[in-house]
Amino acid sequence: MRVLKIHLLAVGAVALFGLGASSSAARAEDGGSRVQLSILGGVQNLNKNDTALPDNFVNIPAGATLSYDFSRNWGAEGEFAWLIPVKQKVDLGTGNQDRKTPNILSYQGSVIAKLPASGTSWSPYVAAGLGAVTFLSNSGVDRVPQLKDPQTSFAINFGAGTNYRVRSHWAVRADYRELAAFPSKDATGLSTGSKADVIWMERGTLGLAYRF
Repeated sequence: MRVLKIHLLAVGAVALFGLGASSSAARAEDGGSRVQLSILGGVQNLNKNDTALPDNFVNIPAGATLSYDFSRNWGAEGEFAWLIPVKQKVDLGTGNQDRKTPNILSYQGSVIAKLPASGTSWSPYVAAGLGAVTFLSNSGVDRVPQLKDPQTSFAINFGAGTNYRVRSHWAVRADYRELAAFPSKDATGLSTGSKADVIWMERGTLGLAYRF
C-alpha cells in the first residue's frame, strides 16, 4: 500500500510539472525577476530501515536551489544538497555505539505551487518532485552502512515552506520536505537478502533567498 501511494505521488508530481509548464503562457506581468537562488541549512532525520539503517540518524543538510517562476502561482526548482554526517550513539543490537552515515548527496527537481498572501511579505508554497540520492563510498568502521562503492537510488520529495521578503531582492526561506529513497534490491550495503526497504528522511531547513 505504501509503495502504491508513493507511485501515485510521483505521478502527481509529473502531472503538476506539466500543468506548471503549460501555464507559462499566462505569466504574471509583475515586472520582477522569475529566477531565485536559495541557500539552506538545517537538520535531516534518516529513519530506521531494516535493510540499511539500524537506528535513526540526525544529520546536517546544506543545499542550494535554483527556481524559476512560470506564473504568479506556479514554478519549478532544481536542488542540490549535501547531507553532512554527524557521529552519534545508535543501537546496533549489541548496545549503543558511536556511528555516522556516509556522506549523502541529493539531487531533486520539483514543481512549486505558490500561494502568495496579497498585501503581505509572505509567500507560502507546497512542493513535490523527484530525483536521486547517492550514498558515497566509505567503508570506515564508524560508518553505517559501510559502502565500498557509491550507491545511487531513485528518490521523491514532497513538502511545504514559505518565503518572507525582507528587501526588494532578499527573502528568508523556511522549508520542510519528506524525502523517500528507493534502493535497488541488490544495492550493496542498502539491501539484505535481495530486499531493500524505502529510506524515509524528514528535513527542515532555513536560509536566505535572492531573486535576481
